[in-house]
Amino acid sequence: MGNREVIEQIREKLREKKYRLSLHSQKRMDKRRILFSEVEYVISTGKIIESYPDDKPFPSYLILGDTYQKKPLYVLCALGEDMVHIITVHWMDPKKWLDPETRRERRYE
Repeated sequence: MGNREVIEQIREKLREKKYRLSLHSQKRMDKRRILFSEVEYVISTGKIIESYPDDKPFPSYLILGDTYQKKPLYVLCALGEDMVHIITVHWMDPKKWLDPETRRERRYE
């Protein structure tokens, strides 16, 4: 299944209210002052920039989109059979990203 089909399934489950916010994602949203409406908007308008098909128990996908304020936001979701699991959310960190779609190389010291 390609990213286009996956993002449509994620969006459909979100519209149907078939999602679960992990405790981790809730804590990160609170700490980073990210509203759930921003998460919904990013999932509805964003795109998958990374796929992790071997993640367990479900494959996961990093979705990038801009908030209403044109600020890049990342949402990591796992697509289960019956629901979408929102694992974490975060803003772009310039220490980790060259631009919103390009990760910096990891330096091992």
